[in-house]
Amino acid sequence: MKQLLKYMVRWQLSTPILAIIPIILFRYIGDNFWVAAFVSNLVGSLIFYKIDKMIFAKEISRIQKLRSRVVRKQRVNKLGFKLYK
Repeated sequence: MKQLLKYMVRWQLSTPILAIIPIILFRYIGDNFWVAAFVSNLVGSLIFYKIDKMIFAKEISRIQKLRSRVVRKQRVNKLGFKLYK
């Protein structure tokens, strides 16, 4: 839930960027919507890349912990066969 709230705040912060950049670009390049959309999304992705990375970087899940335990318990001999304790 905490991660979702962080992402929702980040999403709201991106709205002004995606709105302001096209307004500025329309002044200089005219009414080319596709160029303005591309540039604003590019700028937004550059700004929010690190923030998204922080939001979605979390501890390994319960399933990943169980998988790592199973892998540690498995032994592989030289021929590639799994040996179990």
